[in-house]
Amino acid sequence: MSPAAIAFLVLVGLVGAVLVGRWLSAVLSERHFATGTHDTVKLALGLVATMAAVLLGLLVSAAKTSYDEQKHQVIEMAARISVLDRLLEIYGDDAASARAEMHALIRSAVARAWPEDGARSDLGIQPQAGEIFLQSIQRLMPQNSLQTEIRSQATSLALDIAQRRALLVAHALDGAPVPLLVVVVTWLVVILFGFSLLAPRSPIALLALLIAAGSVCGAIVLLLEFYHPFDGPLRISSVPIIQALGPERSN
Repeated sequence: MSPAAIAFLVLVGLVGAVLVGRWLSAVLSERHFATGTHDTVKLALGLVATMAAVLLGLLVSAAKTSYDEQKHQVIEMAARISVLDRLLEIYGDDAASARAEMHALIRSAVARAWPEDGARSDLGIQPQAGEIFLQSIQRLMPQNSLQTEIRSQATSLALDIAQRRALLVAHALDGAPVPLLVVVVTWLVVILFGFSLLAPRSPIALLALLIAAGSVCGAIVLLLEFYHPFDGPLRISSVPIIQALGPERSN
């Protein structure tokens, strides 16, 4: 389910809690809203609100950390791709074929991870293409010590890029912790229900509660979007990877 769909369901639940609380407040008699009862409910709601705020903050923080790690990995991969491309260029004409294969491999990965037609990203690894590129490097026949060192460094960089790509895919497949998210949403429903039950029956109070529901829903959307760094409005930029192949190939 997409983050937008989940956020919509959360918003429906929160607004429903507000409306049910308003209805129940109108149905119950005044004796249910004595001063002692009113204060006790407020204290209970304050405790739940504190726990919900702490847990929601932790979830957003963890999601932002995951997003930043993947963004950092993309930048590090771009730096290694740039160095590898330069090494193959320095090697000479014998490495032209391996360099062309690397460019084709990177462009294909970028097109699948950052599709331009609005489709969902595809981070699937193509092991055969990577193996062909590594074999192209291994087929190089060094003629001097510099070319020998370049081939060794190129092999090491290619393997390092492959490992980082696999780690990036593993991170991208790790979604939001559903049990914790369900607990937070449940607490938020309880909080808004309680506030609506105690709030005065006025349009301003209702508007304030609905704004609160929308604000909380916005935090849930932000949390979910952080776990989809290659889709949606918070998508990680592909510019570092594209520019790593040289300015003549960047968009």
